[in-house]
Amino acid sequence: MMKKVLKLNVVINILVILVVFFATVIHLYSSMDALRTSLTNNYLESNHNYAIKLAEEVDYITDELQKRIITIANLSSSSDFRQQSNLDTLFYSENDHFNSIFFTDTNGVIQLISPSVINTPDNISVRAGTKIDSEIMKRALTEKKPFISEVYKTKSGTLFLLVTAPVFNEQREHIGVMVGTVYLEDQNAIKIALGTHGYDDGSYVFAVDKKGHIISHPNISRIYADISDNPIMKILKQGKSGFDKVTKGDKEYFAGYTTTKNLGWGIVSLTPASTINEPINDLLIKIVTRSLTTLIILLIIATFLVRSITKPLTELALYSEKSILNRKIDIGKDDINIQSHIYEINQLYRQVKSHLVMLKKEVQLDGLTGLANRRTFDEIIKDWINKRQSFSIIFLDIDNFKKVNDTYGHLVGDDVLRYLSATINNFSSEDDLSFRYGGEEFGILLKNKSEDEAYKIAEQLRRKIEQTASPTGKPITVSLGVTSLKEMDNHPKTIIERADYALYQSKKTGKNRTTLYKKQD
Repeated sequence: MMKKVLKLNVVINILVILVVFFATVIHLYSSMDALRTSLTNNYLESNHNYAIKLAEEVDYITDELQKRIITIANLSSSSDFRQQSNLDTLFYSENDHFNSIFFTDTNGVIQLISPSVINTPDNISVRAGTKIDSEIMKRALTEKKPFISEVYKTKSGTLFLLVTAPVFNEQREHIGVMVGTVYLEDQNAIKIALGTHGYDDGSYVFAVDKKGHIISHPNISRIYADISDNPIMKILKQGKSGFDKVTKGDKEYFAGYTTTKNLGWGIVSLTPASTINEPINDLLIKIVTRSLTTLIILLIIATFLVRSITKPLTELALYSEKSILNRKIDIGKDDINIQSHIYEINQLYRQVKSHLVMLKKEVQLDGLTGLANRRTFDEIIKDWINKRQSFSIIFLDIDNFKKVNDTYGHLVGDDVLRYLSATINNFSSEDDLSFRYGGEEFGILLKNKSEDEAYKIAEQLRRKIEQTASPTGKPITVSLGVTSLKEMDNHPKTIIERADYALYQSKKTGKNRTTLYKKQD
């Protein structure tokens, strides 16, 4: 009894299906893993950068609070300083910073206060003549130097802090203390800076004081909760800044955290880890859809090619069978060219290989902008450093991009990122690499370009952007940092830190400018 055998065209079609299937599975796994890693790193770094920016803003505000109360204290040293004409005027000019301002003598008795009567959250009326006998006041009168107090909680649950400055008369004699009160839950500069920062994807920001009490949180019930045992809080108490994946309850979050320099508050920005599921699922659908389409096309091609190969073989088999049965060989019917058909099979495999290369390239690009992604940038800059290839680098960051998202929505924000990417590409040559570093931060690797040349290109790019209407209908601005490969550079981190520092200087000195990195003393 003869065994059942498969026809050649069936075997080849099965092989084609298996090749495409396993290639698709491998590519699907690697693509999803790469995207998951990329998105995770982007969210971690973005939250870290956002926490740093908020911390810098809080430091700026507290610096301003201290400066303003010192200025008021200096003004009050004059003997003709009065309640209505002076203190009230100063208070109303500062009411977006302080909830009240008062001056006490060296015994802690209030001499001037604005507004004239303060009703505290605990329903205690404070006015001129009231003696303040708190530990904060004793410290202010004893130390005789400006300071900002820790965050305190009233009996009614309101959080507040005091900003103090000593007052000296014209003979430089200590005559009392000027105090500004700030209620963290009332409308003021600190409240506006911290806010809730909530997004539709579940992201939010919270702040804690040095003792581990939550002082700002979108969930009001969490205010002043003690999280001193939280792993992140333990890191913040050491003054460290960074990012990590954390678990809260049954949910996992991407956390970026840092501390303020002035008061040691911790700022934590969180994004649910589940946020990355949607883009990963979208990628899965795209790859499966494209793979199925490709599979159908390849099967049609394979069927045609296999048929053209097997037809002469089938004719030869039939001819051989017929010849054996008839004991006669008809040489005239043997007309098959196997060599040419084998070439066609090789072409089919080349097409499969080309398809895999094409899908691999997609992993190297940023899905939103089409520029090289962070992974590609890391590989290229490392390769150039190893080869000692001369290059310069431009880092740029969109100024006030959060305001664009808040004002026009994230869809317009994405359009702005795509518009900026196209503009950057126009300023890049074929030898350069335009890339998205993360969030609203981009860059260009300029091959064989000096720092001066890179600076000129950066300035041309900056002016082009500030003079061209963006998808918001108005021009946006960018801040840029420029540096180049130095003789002592052996690792990308060194160069990236210089470019990032130069970019930070552009931000720090007013934004919408280009800074060429200069060695710090």
